[in-house]
Amino acid sequence: MAAICDSPDRTCGQPAERSQRWRIRRPEEKTVAVQSVAVLGLGTMGAAMAQRLVDAGLDVRVWNRSPEKAEKFGDRAAGSAAEAVEGADAVLTMLFDADSVRAVADDVLPAMRPGAIWLQSSTTGPGAAEEFAARAREAGVRFLDAPVLGTKAPAEQGKLTALLAGDDADVDEVQPILDAISVKQVRVGAPPQASALKIAANAWIATVTAGIGQSLTIAERLGVDPAQLLTAIEGSAVDTPYLQMKGKAVLARDFTPSFEVTGLLKDVRLAAQTPGVDTALLDALAGLYAAAADGGHGDEDVAAVWHAFQR
Repeated sequence: MAAICDSPDRTCGQPAERSQRWRIRRPEEKTVAVQSVAVLGLGTMGAAMAQRLVDAGLDVRVWNRSPEKAEKFGDRAAGSAAEAVEGADAVLTMLFDADSVRAVADDVLPAMRPGAIWLQSSTTGPGAAEEFAARAREAGVRFLDAPVLGTKAPAEQGKLTALLAGDDADVDEVQPILDAISVKQVRVGAPPQASALKIAANAWIATVTAGIGQSLTIAERLGVDPAQLLTAIEGSAVDTPYLQMKGKAVLARDFTPSFEVTGLLKDVRLAAQTPGVDTALLDALAGLYAAAADGGHGDEDVAAVWHAFQR
């Protein structure tokens, strides 16, 4: 998932206060907060989110297709996805794409207890989110379309932004999970609205990141120290902390992944499926990120799209 902010001190335009909530619960309503959660998928994001949930004192079980990634969670690691979800109040999926979610859902939906809540946080696009919501209904499971904005550092710090589409009462019930992983929550109606918003946000991230790589390359090719570009823009109306952070990463040739090129390429391609949208820019972006991936930089940070301009 992608983020506009990797800054440890969260100085990238996000509010510092804890989770925002907009629904006023009536006095007669009672919400029983979840106590146990299974996290399926322990990549960069899933592992960090699972650790936040452990640190928050929740009963956590984890599973990953590659078992070695689950080893650090000790006896919290399950031998299978179905084993991980047995009896859990909630299940959080953080996997690479829709096909990965489908494969796991085949195993876990029959194993989930009736009435449990499925937080689907993988970036799959709105079409797949609708599909997963329907499958959850058929299985007697409640569904929240719940992708997040943020990458490695915000995930480790519990400073993600959670995008949430689903029943308000279900959102309230999983509040202990949301409090552990997020600093901001945005409720946007019913599925697949959260997944739609995530794709729109990631299209912007793809655009601005590619723009950084292009402008630094233009400066260099014209005989200007590219570091001077960041200095010139700093403090102006078009400056952003993201520009400074990713620009400096490019100058240092430090592409340690917070959000990998292959992930953002997948999301750009999902955005290009939006009905009624001119895809000229999205097609160009897909070409750039694909070139970076094909050049051996797919597992590097999205700032490595800079390599596409070095051809």
